[in-house]
Amino acid sequence: MASRDLKGATAAYQARDVEMAMKAHDDKRALTETATENHSTEANGLIKSLVFGGLDGIITTFAIVAAVNGAGMDLNTIILMGVANLIADGISMGLGDYISSKAEADAVLAEYAREKWELENYPEGEYKEMIEIYEGKGLSNADANAFVDIMKRYPDFFLDRMMVDELEVMPPEDTSDLWKEGLVTFLSFVVFGSVPLLAYIIAKLAGFDGEDDGDILFGVSIAATAVTMFMLGIVSGKFTKSNIWISGAKMLLNGGLAASAAFLIGMGLEEILE
Repeated sequence: MASRDLKGATAAYQARDVEMAMKAHDDKRALTETATENHSTEANGLIKSLVFGGLDGIITTFAIVAAVNGAGMDLNTIILMGVANLIADGISMGLGDYISSKAEADAVLAEYAREKWELENYPEGEYKEMIEIYEGKGLSNADANAFVDIMKRYPDFFLDRMMVDELEVMPPEDTSDLWKEGLVTFLSFVVFGSVPLLAYIIAKLAGFDGEDDGDILFGVSIAATAVTMFMLGIVSGKFTKSNIWISGAKMLLNGGLAASAAFLIGMGLEEILE
């Protein structure tokens, strides 16, 4: 059985190298790797939660820090508002991730159960539907019938194809570990979201009041946040298979725009409320 080296195939596509693509698809040594890749859905979900939870956390917290700085508030207020937002939004993000993923999974499971019942109790209707779907995709009536006749022999496979071709959703997977994604989102949000606050927290622990060093602390916070956002953008680029440098730059620009808007709004409100 031929196997496909996913990394090699991706590199071959990027280089438009036909020989490399042929080698990647025919390399028997990639069999074990490919089998492992087929079971990597959970890891991909956790990586997604890590990246996007971290990005949301750092951008949201820095926007608050920038707004409070723009309003000229003291060190204690910056830390108080930053930490309060960090915990509250982190919990909200984690629970939101879990609840939305669970709701989506439950909806797919319900559709799967319905399609399974219909296939068991009125298979002729399902066969006819699938034949019509394949005809709509360009297959002749004879080929569509032949394809469905083959799939009839494998009910589980047929049911999975019904989910994809008829309902346009992936077959359901185990939902018992969805809480892990919510937990990773929460922890990532809190850990990365604390970066903009580190300079202020360290200054407070060292006994500084922040009045004379406010601009320096804000500058350190900007630098730490910018580097972290750029690195998370690179990780996001790797995850989405896009250019990592462009991804990092986009993430930095996104965070910079959000922080600049928050800072200017804070300055404007300070002037209005004085």
